[in-house]
Amino acid sequence: MKRLKQSHKDPAGAGAMAPEDNAFLQAVVDAIPGTFYVLDADGFFVRWNRATQELIGVADEHMPRANVLEAICDEDRPLIARMMSEAMAKGYAESEARSAREADGIRWRFLTARRVDIAGRAYIVGTGLDVTERRELEQELERQARTDFLTGIANRRHFLDLADQELARTRRYGRPFSMLMLDLDMFKNVNDRYGHRVGDLTLQKVVDVCKQILREVDVFGRLGGEEFGIMLPETDSEQAVQVADRVRQAIAEASVRLPQGGSVGVTASIGVATYSPDDDVDAVLSRADRALYAAKRSGRDRVSMEGDSRIS
Repeated sequence: MKRLKQSHKDPAGAGAMAPEDNAFLQAVVDAIPGTFYVLDADGFFVRWNRATQELIGVADEHMPRANVLEAICDEDRPLIARMMSEAMAKGYAESEARSAREADGIRWRFLTARRVDIAGRAYIVGTGLDVTERRELEQELERQARTDFLTGIANRRHFLDLADQELARTRRYGRPFSMLMLDLDMFKNVNDRYGHRVGDLTLQKVVDVCKQILREVDVFGRLGGEEFGIMLPETDSEQAVQVADRVRQAIAEASVRLPQGGSVGVTASIGVATYSPDDDVDAVLSRADRALYAAKRSGRDRVSMEGDSRIS
């Protein structure tokens, strides 16, 4: 096999091994789990195993002209370049990156890089293990931690985190920002009369209806029970009231079919608040919440704006 043959970039003299020693060493290297490689200081391959060659996708004779960064997704190449520089400077580094030449799509690999000095020259000896399943599991757990399990939108904690970020951006650029607090009217009656399964379907229907109205940049979250929050970036008070009323109307017109025939619908009361300088998230939410309960007191199925005379 040629993978352990001395390359023109490798002055270490390993090519002097007997053929049987070379074959034995190659078999050992090919048995290493994942990719194994030796790189010169510029990231070109000096030694490699079969898994590395399959990942790079070139013949033996072209491997010494291939660079390890060619196997990495464009977005992660600066990260791996820094890893190699750190290994050269400190002796060892490791990182995770997405490989670019996988037959079954993007895969995550845990890469190591250790500096080895041979005959006055510095090399990097490294390995790469496929950690895609672990990364996907971590991402799914993170998604679940951010998402309301029933409706698929942001849960309360994630919604508030996003609100902090949006308020910081609003403050930095001096742009308008509004918040809606939405509560389904008399929702307990739906659960009591038709059961929690119908109640769950009703919540899901409300979310679907709202998504059809909201923009991609808007953030929709379930704050608890039948209460929802909606963040409207780049939206002043007048525009926010218009959005809230479209949402209110759409919910009132929607319905859920009942297993035994017929359908059930709900209405919503919505409070609107707009960001003011020096506000924090709690201040905006508090004003939206007061506006929401003013809408409830004035008959439900209403939109109420902060500052409305009905708010006490």
